[in-house]
This record gives sequence, C-alpha cells and structure tokens, in this order.
Amino acid sequence: MWLISSWVLIYMLSILTVFFGVNRLRISKNAKRMMAIDEISIVIPFRNEAHNLEKFMECVYSQRYQPAQWIFVNDHSSDAYIDLIQKMDGFPIRLLHLPEEQRGKKRAIRFGMDHVRTDFCLTMDADVTFGKDYTKSLLLLPEGELLILPVEMTGTKWWQSFFTLEYLFTTILNKGIAGWSRPVNCSGANLLIHVESFDQVDDIEDHDHVLSGDDIYTLRAFRDSGKRIEIVENEALKVETETPNTLSAVMEQRVRWLSKTGHVADRLNNFLGIWAVGLHLYYFLLLIITFSAGIYWLTLCLLLFKFGCDFMLVRMDKKKTTSFDLIGLVLFECFYPIYLFALLAYTMVTQPEWKGR
Repeated sequence: MWLISSWVLIYMLSILTVFFGVNRLRISKNAKRMMAIDEISIVIPFRNEAHNLEKFMECVYSQRYQPAQWIFVNDHSSDAYIDLIQKMDGFPIRLLHLPEEQRGKKRAIRFGMDHVRTDFCLTMDADVTFGKDYTKSLLLLPEGELLILPVEMTGTKWWQSFFTLEYLFTTILNKGIAGWSRPVNCSGANLLIHVESFDQVDDIEDHDHVLSGDDIYTLRAFRDSGKRIEIVENEALKVETETPNTLSAVMEQRVRWLSKTGHVADRLNNFLGIWAVGLHLYYFLLLIITFSAGIYWLTLCLLLFKFGCDFMLVRMDKKKTTSFDLIGLVLFECFYPIYLFALLAYTMVTQPEWKGR
C-alpha cells in the first residue's frame, strides 16, 4: 500500500506544480505593446507540400491585415506548388528557391530570413491552418525577442486523439515549467523572432547535421544568450496542424523530436522527460500489481485518480472538452506506458527521414 500512497502523493504534487506554474505564468505576463503589421514578415519553408499549401493559401486570403511579406522558401520541391502561389497575385507574397547547394528546413528558414527587411520574422510550417483574425491579433503582443505562439495538433481518427492529447500535455508542461523557471520547448510552426537578435545568437553550425529542430535550437540559442523569451496564450493566434495519418508516420515524427531533444542537451528538459517517464512506468507497474493480485477495485481507483488529475490539466488549456478529447484521455491512461516502450523500440530499428531525406 505504501507504493501506491507514494505514487499518489508524488503524482499529485507534480500536477499541482504544473497547475500553479501555469497560473504564475498567466499572472506575471508583461504589459503588451502595439506592433505595426508591417513590422512583421512571415517565412514559410516547404518541400513537396502543394496539398498543404492549398489550405494555407486559403488562410492567407482570409486575413484582413497583411504582413510586410509572406516569404515562401521552396526546398527543391518537384510538385505543382507554383500554380498555387501564382493564384495569389495581388497579395504581398514572395517566392524564393533554396540554392542547389543547400538543403533542409533550417537552411530554408535562414535563407528566407536573409531576405527579411522587417524587425520581426514569424516562422510557420506549410501544413498549418489559422483563423481569419490571426494577423490582426499580431498587433498586440508582449515585449520579447522570441515569442512562442500557440500550436495545436488535430485529428479525425479515434486513435489520433491519443497523440493530440500527448502533444497538448507537452505544451501544458512547458507553460507550467515556464511559470517557475523558463520554457523548455517551442514550435517553429508558430514562432515570432526578433531578426537582429537571431543574427546575434544563431549557432546553426553546431546542429546543421540534425534532421529537424530549427525551433528548439533557436530556443536554446536565445536562452543561453539571455534574450527575453515569452509564451503567448491567445486563441486567435493559435495555428493547427494535423496529426500524421499513419501510426508509422507519427512514430517517425516522435523519433525525430527525441533525436533533436537529446542533442540540444537541455538538462531541465531531460530531467522533466525522465521524471514524466518514471512516473508513468511506476503507475503502470502499480496497475499490473493490483490487477494481478485480483484487487480490481484498487486498479480502477488508480485509473480514475490519474484520469481526474490529467483531466484537470486538459481543462486548463481547453475551456470545452469534446468526446474526441475524452477518448484520447482514456487511451492515454491505459496505453501511454506501452507507447513509451514502443517508441524506444522504434528508435532502435528505424532511421527517421524528413521530407524524403
């Protein structure tokens, strides 16, 4: 019984730490300042994403306020992307082609930023969608040199709910830790960067060989240089990106994320990862012990307790929970430890690719 009591106490304290951390972050927000929309250029690297660009262009078309430029950087695509961009005649859109000797998203972003003539550059992924008030909401932002804007993973298949929830927990944990210390994660799918500061701290030579991670390496460079980093919570500034359609594609995505996280060598981030994995393996062990001993009511109590704690975290980010969210939460409670073992095995037998490379 002491094993169960210890886990319950540790897990509850962990949840409360995140809960109060998020509230501290929200209370301690710096005063916002007005920003002119022509102070911002938006850089979108892409490679063979005509199917994504069509939706992206619809979002561009819906914006009442247009930035200085939408800079699309083609990373040696071979599909029919050009037709989509040519249809947007009359919008402040510029198409750049990554030089032959350069490859990859990191180089594409930097090539695009070399053509930015504004104080701020917003990086976005070509596979995101956003609301009609997105650029309007950029006019009022907190002071900062790196602004982490909200990203949400979405899905339509029942099994995707597991991964959308996993990503949601990652963002909530990031906010909770930032409330006590600093952010440990960000996404290049929605990241506002002060261009001059980026030029001062960029260290791409140290990580150019890693497949992805333009975002987390930028976060590390700004953090190590003492630059001001802010997490922005604004529903109108949220972008959505779809969870990959196959389980293997999701696993490859997660393996890429793990590889860049390991290379960044952020001690706080690594500690949090080990702590979270340890807590969930501990929880899974308790489920096995109680179920094997025939104490089914105690197994059920453990499931319900963890479900309630995790649901409290979900409600911090989502004012309204859907049946899709609840399905994901049930899957998360039952299968997350198994997923961790599967992910570990996947890292040992596969070499992840990025955009066919």
